[in-house]
Order: sequence, then C-alpha cells, then structure tokens
Amino acid sequence: MTLFQLYEVVQLDRIANGSDSMVKSMTGYGRASTEYNGVQITVEIKSVNHRYFDVSFRMPKSLLEMETKFKKIVQQNVHRGKVDVYIQLEGSAMDSNELRTDWKLLDQYITLLKQAGERYELKDDLSISQLVNLEDVFHVQQGETSLDKVETGIVDALEEAVNSLLLMRSSEGISLNDDIHSKLIEMEKKIELISGMTSDVTKAFETRIRHKLAEFKELEDVDEGRVLTEVALLADKASIDEEITRLRSHLIQFHDILTTEGAIGRKLDFLVQEINRELNTIGSKSTHHMISQYVVDLKSEVEKVREQVQNIE
Repeated sequence: MTLFQLYEVVQLDRIANGSDSMVKSMTGYGRASTEYNGVQITVEIKSVNHRYFDVSFRMPKSLLEMETKFKKIVQQNVHRGKVDVYIQLEGSAMDSNELRTDWKLLDQYITLLKQAGERYELKDDLSISQLVNLEDVFHVQQGETSLDKVETGIVDALEEAVNSLLLMRSSEGISLNDDIHSKLIEMEKKIELISGMTSDVTKAFETRIRHKLAEFKELEDVDEGRVLTEVALLADKASIDEEITRLRSHLIQFHDILTTEGAIGRKLDFLVQEINRELNTIGSKSTHHMISQYVVDLKSEVEKVREQVQNIE
C-alpha cells in the first residue's frame, strides 16, 4: 500500500464517520433575520476569494460605533477572504428618517446663479425641480436608533448569519477537498511511472555511447570500465531521483495540510509553486519522450489544483 492509498483509507474513514472536512472555501453566503424590541433586524453576509482577510460593513450610521465589535465576531470565524456584511433595521420602534435642507448653502447657490445670469445675460428660469438637484442642499438624515434597543439583537443575528456562512463554506470545502485529493492521487501514479523509467534512461545513455563507439572501427579494444564510467557520469547529470523524492514529499505535505485546521490556502499555494519547480527541472533534464509527456500531463493537473487552491481559505 502506497502512502497515498493510506491517505485514501483515512479519507474514506473520515467520511464514513461523518467528520467535516478541514478545508473551507472562501466563497459563501449567510443570512439571519430576527425581531428585537420592535425592530426588525436583517443581517446578510457574503464572502469571496481574497489574499487576506478584509471585511466591510454597510449599516445605519447609528451603528458605526459598534463596527469594531461586529468585526471581531466575523474575524473569530473567518480567517481569509473578502467579506461584506449588510445590516438592515426596520420597524415602528425606530426613529423616522428626516429630510434636511442646508439653507445657507441654498442661499449661496441662488445668489451666485443670479449674478451669473446678470453677468452673462442669461435667462432666469430657476425652478423648484432644478433646485432639488443642487448638490448637498437636500439630504436624508437617518433616524437615530438607541443602541440599547438593538445591540443584543444585532449581535445574535450577526452570529447566526456567520454560522450560516460557515456552513456553506464548509460544504464547498468538502467538494474542493475531494476534487484536489483525486487529482493528487492521479499525480502520484504518474510520478511513480516516471520513477520506473529512470533505469531506461541509463540504458539509453549506454546504448548511445556504444553506437558512437561502433562508428569507429579502428577502436576495437575499448576499455569496458571507461564506457561504464562515461555512462554513469551522463546518467548522474540527468538523474531526476532527487526531484522525484521532493515531489513525493510535497504531495504528502499537501495531504497533511488538507487535514489541518485554520487558513491553509496560502500554504497550499506555496506547495503548488514548489511542485511546478520540480516538474520544470525534470522536464529540462529528461530526454525520454514518455517522461516529457508525463511532465506535461502533470503540469496540467497541477494547474487544475492551483485553480482550486485559490478558493481555499
């Protein structure tokens, strides 16, 4: 049983026992709604891919002093991703919005417009509908709601929405984990096929040298030891044993990280780069057409894994 077959057994046992995947997607959506002290509270939260943790809130201005507390609630559960939180308050218990007018600013507008009309002999056709469009003159003042009335309700709704988000992210994570795991198994198979061809590469070097020597008929007594030494030197230069060993190690680390709690996406992204580096080295060293083909196939699989890793928290 290979190490990857062992991982597969562990994976099947995890699924059979109903354990959740450690992998979490950065994409998700959560929503919660509740009524508290006569105020209808609705919280929506969505997250998408992002290199770091970034959260932003859209909510009534009266709640701005609570933003730090709300952010901590989200950050305790979400470690990476672009997160948008929408908090909406409605109900008769809330103070109504008011339309405010900046009369001093409006006076200045009208005075300057009249002066411009006289200066340039323009027709004076100001109307109420035009005045409404003047910037910053009219604006809606949101009603102030006492935090004491709604704070507990908002916190409860926010925590519920976050839990809903986490459920979706975990569900997506299971799919990501299974897909990446299957691709790693296929990659291991091709790596083992490449490993099995290394002896063929050595034989090819020996055959090539002997064919070259055969072209020189006058060299009848060739030192066999010297031939074998040359073969060994060429084979050593083209050896990919170290790269194969490191690839195996990287794939094992990949599996280990996939079973680790917390934000693992950036670690996996680094491993993808290292796997690509080893494959590039093997490709540059190899003269065996099948090894080159397997390297191309592996790089294609690695790119698919990389795309999936971009979605992992």
